[in-house]
Amino acid sequence: MGIDSRKHILLDTNCFIYYFEDNPNYSDKLEKMFTDIQNGNCEAFMSIISFMEILVKPKKENNIFIENRYKLMLTNYPNLSIINVDYKIADIASRLRAEHNIKTPDAIILATGISKDVNFFITNDIRLNDICNKVGVKGIILENLVD
Repeated sequence: MGIDSRKHILLDTNCFIYYFEDNPNYSDKLEKMFTDIQNGNCEAFMSIISFMEILVKPKKENNIFIENRYKLMLTNYPNLSIINVDYKIADIASRLRAEHNIKTPDAIILATGISKDVNFFITNDIRLNDICNKVGVKGIILENLVD
């Protein structure tokens, strides 16, 4: 499945981790998607929770170079916005937790997309994908992205 041009998409944490680590199972698909974002073919959002999760490994390994590289890349990537948690996102996340019994980070990430009225949520989490399809966001599992 491909992403139509000019759409708003929410990227789950795993998209960034697989992209940064050049995961061989997804590198071609993610390269195309990130190029489309960079070129303005779609507008992308990520939750501040994903930003935090991405920084855990380099911090744990005390790899300041990679940590700073990720920060620089994410905060300056064209057509990618990092969204902080606000009242609206917290309210939506609490509803998602209550109705679907998901963990707080996942609820906040998905609530970020709902609050931004995204068209697609790209993830590799099958459970989150199923939930987002129930709440009006089209979920796309990474392996189903068109190269």
